Amino acid sequence: MRSSSLSLITFIILLFLTFFNVNSSIASHKKIDSDLVNNFTYRLTFGNRTVTLKDGKYEQPFPDYLKVWVEKFLIKDLNGDSIPDAVVVLGQSGGGSGIFYELTALISKADDTVFQTKSIVLGDRLKIENIEVVNRPIFPTMRLEILLDMLTHKESDPSCCPSKKELLCFTFDGIELIQCEEAPVVKKPAIYLYPEKPTRIKVDLNIKGTITDSIPEYKTGWEVRVTPDGKIDGKYDYLFYEAQLEETIKLPDEGWIVPYCNLENWFDEYLPQMGLKEREIKDFKDYWIKALSPARYYIIKMVDREFLEKNLKLSIIPEPQTVIRVILYFEAVDEYRDIKPPKIQPIKRKGFTAVEWGGISKDPVNSDIKMKPEYSFLATDTGILVLRAVEVKEHKIAITVNTKGCTDKNSVKAEVNRIYKIDNQVPTYQIVFKRTEPDNCKALLPEGTVLVYDLQKEFGFQMPYTVEIKNLVIPMVRDEPFFIFSNLYQHTGPINISIKVDLGTELLKKRLIDATIRAIKMEIKRYKASQHPDKQQKIAYLENELKRFENMGTTDYKLTHDGQSSSNPIEVSKFGPLMPPVEREVEVVVTKPYDYGSVLEVVGMTKSGPFYHIAGIEGDDLSILQSGKYKLKLYLVYKREYFGPIGNYYVYVDSVERVDEENIR
Repeated sequence: MRSSSLSLITFIILLFLTFFNVNSSIASHKKIDSDLVNNFTYRLTFGNRTVTLKDGKYEQPFPDYLKVWVEKFLIKDLNGDSIPDAVVVLGQSGGGSGIFYELTALISKADDTVFQTKSIVLGDRLKIENIEVVNRPIFPTMRLEILLDMLTHKESDPSCCPSKKELLCFTFDGIELIQCEEAPVVKKPAIYLYPEKPTRIKVDLNIKGTITDSIPEYKTGWEVRVTPDGKIDGKYDYLFYEAQLEETIKLPDEGWIVPYCNLENWFDEYLPQMGLKEREIKDFKDYWIKALSPARYYIIKMVDREFLEKNLKLSIIPEPQTVIRVILYFEAVDEYRDIKPPKIQPIKRKGFTAVEWGGISKDPVNSDIKMKPEYSFLATDTGILVLRAVEVKEHKIAITVNTKGCTDKNSVKAEVNRIYKIDNQVPTYQIVFKRTEPDNCKALLPEGTVLVYDLQKEFGFQMPYTVEIKNLVIPMVRDEPFFIFSNLYQHTGPINISIKVDLGTELLKKRLIDATIRAIKMEIKRYKASQHPDKQQKIAYLENELKRFENMGTTDYKLTHDGQSSSNPIEVSKFGPLMPPVEREVEVVVTKPYDYGSVLEVVGMTKSGPFYHIAGIEGDDLSILQSGKYKLKLYLVYKREYFGPIGNYYVYVDSVERVDEENIR
């Protein structure tokens, strides 16, 4: 009996120890350390899938071959809560020549769980040399920044061997990783003060970010004398500042969509409802009508008080009885959208009143939010100038533009945006030149005209600084044939002669993006009608790809790979968009009318393909393919999921040449 009792006690003790060890393992597993980083279940941006690593690696065999690994990581507190987080660079290969890298972070939460941020794509066949997390002073606080030291490709570098040194900066904004320069800029907030009697007033800004400009100079705060009419120190109508925030903006769903031509009327109607008076409304309009670039529509939203109190806190002593803060967000869009307008709560001014207005703009020239701006290529067009040449030398910029004899600096406006790319002490001035007045003179000047701007005298730039010119440049010379961008200039007269024109790289990229979007939409429709067991996952992947290409600009679209020809072999197991596209030349026999999605009748095509479905064609006119025989230049923009290794693609038809029987043989 005694032996039986001892056995039972021993069993209970062992059970308790086993339970204690298991729970210790679970608790320690939730702590971010090297073991968790190397054995975590990651969401991948490439392929839109989830993989669980073991000892820092994951490998899936052919035919759906995939290899994923931890390239580099660093365990460091990223959000200032004194609990370790991790920044991780993942490498990925699908069996082809590409090796893709993405940056993500693992963040410890207060409930002992870990969440992974959305990844940022770094590129193909890079060399990650070092990761560092630093505390950078961003007035009036500090900001944790992730510095990624890496090698990327020069134009002359082979794919295997990048040699260009690059330092990228990222920060965690509380939700996701963003590039340091992507934090929103709050433009020209103006603070008006209306005390009931002449008063000495102290104004402090508690900003999560950087004050980039101020009048009068902010230093550690403003201390000013203000009269009841709002005059500050006898010479200012308001206090002025600009700031770059650390965090992305949390916007409400409600807002307004306003045609660009109606902005002034909208301001006149709604700014009074928000509490602004006549002088404040005039100052607001004088600034923002000029600051917002031409677009079809603008989405306007009110930045809510909670965000302002957290990121742009305003402290005024003595405390005002009434505080009105109107910070609006402007986003240029190309299409009308249905947006529910918010209800505006009227504010009555009582006693000492403080008023602030400002805005946050996602400008189409300086932003990843894309729109279709108006361009000026012909001298008679207004809009963003397409330059003939540009030179920056000895603090001067010289631009060459088309002219009919009356183009000068009075008809061209230089818009300047200041950001900080190198560090907080060296500004980068982004300049975009716009033609504001058409040149309707009659002179014949095919070589164009040169406009010279002195950066220090005319713009007030002081060293150290860097400059970016945001305009497109077409390096034309006098003896080259003139050509037309069809999306910039519409020919209204009859066309009697069919001429093959060079549409330029930018237009080709735009058409390839459009063809890819059409292909993705056709594939989503195909999957929705199918019985694929995993069709929902594939539809979700394609919907993400659709958003990516719909928001993609021509500068983000790769036409070739590392400067090499885009005729590389395509991975058999992959399906989805191809970027860069793959070039092919084929001969076809047309026997019936084509529509988008139709399969080209390729000479020599068998039951094993390859099959080419039309997703786009030069001039967007399928009727050009009448019955007959043709040589076509194709760009393969999308690989369809199909049986085994059989090639099945969506293509963009770039050139069409009708040939006779003899030429085909």
